[in-house]
Amino acid sequence: MIERQVKDMRRSDWSRILRREYVSRDCQICGIRGKESLLVIREVTRPLTVHDGGEDVLIAEKDYAWVQIALEGLPFWMTAMYDDRGRLIQIYFDITAGNRFNDPENPTFVDMYLDIVVNSRGELYILDREELDAALSEGAVTAEEWNQADAACTYLSAYLAGNREAVTALCGQVYRELWEQLGPGEK
Repeated sequence: MIERQVKDMRRSDWSRILRREYVSRDCQICGIRGKESLLVIREVTRPLTVHDGGEDVLIAEKDYAWVQIALEGLPFWMTAMYDDRGRLIQIYFDITAGNRFNDPENPTFVDMYLDIVVNSRGELYILDREELDAALSEGAVTAEEWNQADAACTYLSAYLAGNREAVTALCGQVYRELWEQLGPGEK
């Protein structure tokens, strides 16, 4: 059976990361409260490469950084991935069963399998629809949850189609500001 995963902003369950730096802060975007963070990967057991639009893309390696933004009441979680030179690799949206702020320093979400990627070329991909379908057929999600995940993906895809540049700019701004908050150190 497909298990529903709970993920956290610190990515504390990710054993691939041996050493990290992390900073977070409260935020408000378009009137919605939430949390944004910067996770700097300082040492990994092995790099992580994903297949993106017909090519392999390195997304986690020494000195790579992930900006994450989670907003209250919204069914997605955004992660912008940057290489060791501060160049945007991709923006990844997990469709969620809601973002949880029980621990204000380390928000969590329940993954709904479906994901959206906007790569560095601005191309948009919807990923893992087959995982959501399998979760429904195996009873890991209800028909109502499947419909909510599908609706969230449809809405977010349409929003991104007209607002990619604004989302990319927001990620860049948060990245720079949280680097400053981290303090002295190498980029």
